[in-house]
Amino acid sequence: MTMMFDWQRDIEPFLDTMQPVEGGYSLAERGVVTIGSGLKVFVKIAEGEMTKKWLRKEIIAYQKLNSAGYPYIPTLLAYNESHSAMAIEYLNGASFENIWDTDKLDAILNTQKVLRDYKQVFIDDPNFTLESVIGLDSKWGSIMKVGAIEKINTKFAKLGVDASFTREQIRSYEAMLEGWKIADDTLVHQDIRADNFGYDPITRQGKLVDWNWLCLGDVSLDRTPLFVNMYISGFDPYVHHPETYDAKMLAYLVSFWLDRVLNADEDENELAFKRMKAQATSVRAAVELLDKSTTR
Repeated sequence: MTMMFDWQRDIEPFLDTMQPVEGGYSLAERGVVTIGSGLKVFVKIAEGEMTKKWLRKEIIAYQKLNSAGYPYIPTLLAYNESHSAMAIEYLNGASFENIWDTDKLDAILNTQKVLRDYKQVFIDDPNFTLESVIGLDSKWGSIMKVGAIEKINTKFAKLGVDASFTREQIRSYEAMLEGWKIADDTLVHQDIRADNFGYDPITRQGKLVDWNWLCLGDVSLDRTPLFVNMYISGFDPYVHHPETYDAKMLAYLVSFWLDRVLNADEDENELAFKRMKAQATSVRAAVELLDKSTTR
């Protein structure tokens, strides 16, 4: 895929014009840059080896999806020689706020539906397997270790998230998933949140960003965290799409997020603390949705 711009010639000399943009949970510099022609572009520069690894994969995702014609992704404009920085189309006027209505819900579900048609582009590529993104090992053993639940409850209290857990409660979620498996046969974004969806309320369409978790995975695993995110905002998507409610996936996500909170380093940095609080808040919301299952 031929790039529209050259990083060294067209982007790098204008990085000092960057207007920083907050967002995401990875160590990266993000912002809007005005290049020589006056065009505004969005730039992402990875900081740290792990973020550089994910950005290299994200650039591949952009290249493949742009070349294949997937319509709900910004255009990749340039990247540097080490693939640790990129410039993409600036989504002028798009909203990334965690505010939802039925039009925005329909728009984001359509981006997911259309993405499935591009599965063939990523089949047999080890960079785009579900296991390479989240790991499929069971989290229950870690959570049920002696002292683990007490540690989780202490962390939730420090984070200011009003939730606590018992061994019996955790066992009930584990029992729900006996014999259950996550599918890995559908192309999914796997990291959809409001801040990864640039929505235009005029056209009632949007584009997805942050493609480093793109993989062959499970439709419900792609959708359920998004719906939890919506629920936290005060908009309950299950009222509009009750057929998508998946109690087993909610229980799995409780284990996934609890394990992340349990093993997170509280003192790592401000970004890590922000990520841990978001995970804890998601656990609380998922548990609320599970508790409502009898009324659905």
